[in-house]
Amino acid sequence: MSDVKGLTRKERSERTRRAIVRAATEEFRASGYHGTTMAAIARRAGVAVQTVYFVFHTKPLLLTAAIDQAVVGDEEPTPPELTGWWQEGISTKDGHRALEVFVANVAVIEERAALLDRVARAEAMTDPEVLGVLVHHERLRVAGFRSYLETFSARGLLRRELALDEATDVLLTLVGSTTFLEFTEGRAWSIKRWTSWTTATLAGLLLEPT
Repeated sequence: MSDVKGLTRKERSERTRRAIVRAATEEFRASGYHGTTMAAIARRAGVAVQTVYFVFHTKPLLLTAAIDQAVVGDEEPTPPELTGWWQEGISTKDGHRALEVFVANVAVIEERAALLDRVARAEAMTDPEVLGVLVHHERLRVAGFRSYLETFSARGLLRRELALDEATDVLLTLVGSTTFLEFTEGRAWSIKRWTSWTTATLAGLLLEPT
């Protein structure tokens, strides 16, 4: 890894960590979980395999880090709940706009994270450690989606007959990685088409008619 002069030790460590996570992400996407080795990740990252083990210890921890980075971003990592688009979505009185903002930005996340989620789901069927990774991230996703919809209830935007749990289930399913890949990869929909359709469908299912 070149061009590290002038960086502090902490900055160099973080740079190495990001490079390893990026390499792991590419390997998992290309080769799946079983086909990805720590040696292959090290080669792609340009570091010694011992460095990969020192920083992450195990492949499940690397998968966790890859999914985390896919969700929050790489260069300027920011949890969705702290982004400007999230704040716009939970403050606007326009329910359709709140869904539009959410779907459009989750689509950006899904472009990075969906294939990693598929890798995790496939491996979780037989690997308890990877199942733990999947369960951890799904809990975070459920909590985040639910908190977003709670603001809809507070603003009177959700259908009156729709319970928050049911609304959360609908949002989790329609904006989930499996659904996203089925449309964009399986049915060859563009991101724009998927975003538009999903927003309109969610509006019809979740929002109180005006």
